[in-house]
Amino acid sequence: MAEENHISGQKLVKPEFVNEAEVPTLFVNVLNVRAGLEEFYLTFGTALPIEVKQIEELEAVDTVKVRPLFRCAVTMSAMRQMIDLMENVYNQQRQIGASNPSQENESEGR
Repeated sequence: MAEENHISGQKLVKPEFVNEAEVPTLFVNVLNVRAGLEEFYLTFGTALPIEVKQIEELEAVDTVKVRPLFRCAVTMSAMRQMIDLMENVYNQQRQIGASNPSQENESEGR
């Protein structure tokens, strides 16, 4: 399982988050991933609104400024665990959405 760590090849230790409610939740809509030799650097941010006065001005926009919120370095083994865990959660959410068409329509902006 993604939550379990092997220690000395014998004993499994399951991490348990404490005081999780005290951690602030930040809205992220932009993610950048860069690879190092033995780790991945993940930078999470929020795109800033584009200021335009007329819709035609959007054609000239090539980039959007992003406010970085935080960066973390993740080991290769932790990244593999994160990918597996996120894939499982993502697939569960898709199944829930497929069984409830009204939620799927809301998430698509219909």
